[in-house]
Amino acid sequence: MIDLHMHTNNSDGADTTEELLRKAEKLQLKYISITDHDNCHAHEEIKELDVEKIYTGKIITGIEIKCIYNKKTIEVLGYKYNLEQMSKWVKEFYKDKSKEKLQLKYFNKTYDACKELGFKLTDKDKIDWDPKKDWASFTIYTDLKKYKENEGVYAQDILNDFTTFNKKYCGDPNTTLYIDKSEDYPSLEVAIKAIRDAGGLVFMPHMFIYKSIKNKEEFINDIINNYDIDGLECYHSEFSEEEIKYLLDLTEKRKLLRSGGSDYHGINKKDIEMAIGKGNLKIPDSLVENWI
Repeated sequence: MIDLHMHTNNSDGADTTEELLRKAEKLQLKYISITDHDNCHAHEEIKELDVEKIYTGKIITGIEIKCIYNKKTIEVLGYKYNLEQMSKWVKEFYKDKSKEKLQLKYFNKTYDACKELGFKLTDKDKIDWDPKKDWASFTIYTDLKKYKENEGVYAQDILNDFTTFNKKYCGDPNTTLYIDKSEDYPSLEVAIKAIRDAGGLVFMPHMFIYKSIKNKEEFINDIINNYDIDGLECYHSEFSEEEIKYLLDLTEKRKLLRSGGSDYHGINKKDIEMAIGKGNLKIPDSLVENWI
């Protein structure tokens, strides 16, 4: 088995780089990639480890870059890039945009919007979170879930799960909770160019999870037709069997490369396990051997 979409505590995962590698070794994963958000720290840490004593499979350099497409926040994956070049671009782009600064801004905007909509929340100064480590949207979602009286406020499904809250409502320009992040993150074109300039391959991940995008198939084909990508993530923990089949058929038809991963975050996403996702994944080695 393989897993080419995982996160450490260098972004929003819970495991350290070494802990993740040891878990991958225990599962005897043949290929893995750590794809932390907007940084290459895990792969820089790997260079300092005696990796052969920890993990015996093949590690593919990876990154998941948050970017803007039609005013909406999506992600793009980069693989097999030159670490020094990719790291240099990331550090330069985000030099004035620390995680702490961005998350404090998003926390205040989302908190105020939720209060305006009539949600009950803990007082701002009493919510226990660290903007250097934690994510504003997840912090507020977790606090909203504490109060039963929030059920049914604004929309019936808004608190069904974090993906719905974050992707369908916070990520949709037509909702009150939307935050315009275009000044903080690169456009899809800029993110793709950064990966290309670092000699990497460009893949689009989890394209069926964006709940603010109504017509997913139209969205997927627009990306394929108009952007310089190499492949699609065909397996993901949130995909149905029908969605996986659609992507496998599409990549074959359009002659695109394939990837797959659980989107593992450790205990930060308790229902998703490394390599197997929600128990629905078994990604074959053969899926990626033509490009790895």
